[in-house]
Amino acid sequence: MTYRPVCSLRAIRMAMLATLALAAVGAQAMTVSYQCTGRRLLTAELTPREGQLHFEGHDWTVRRVPGGREARYVNKKDAINVVTKERTMTFTRGDETLQCFLYSDALPGDAPQQKAN
Repeated sequence: MTYRPVCSLRAIRMAMLATLALAAVGAQAMTVSYQCTGRRLLTAELTPREGQLHFEGHDWTVRRVPGGREARYVNKKDAINVVTKERTMTFTRGDETLQCFLYSDALPGDAPQQKAN
């Protein structure tokens, strides 16, 4: 008696293709805005591997590097360092470091303030 697979090879290939397509959709960047110190708006499109930053008329591409429990992105050429954790972002450009909070149009006024400990 010969062994016959339950599913045809074509069905298996189609299922694999569908899985890859869903994985690719999940890795697409979503544009989010952060409000930084001094009411300055920073827009970021971050994926698990790289991202795009838009800040005060400048655009940068950053690459993700290992960073423990935080997501760290860097651009060594332009001295950009970004660390994101939950709803906060620390943006460093050269000597300037800005603390940023996730900005939502649903929240009136400034970005949420960090609670004092």
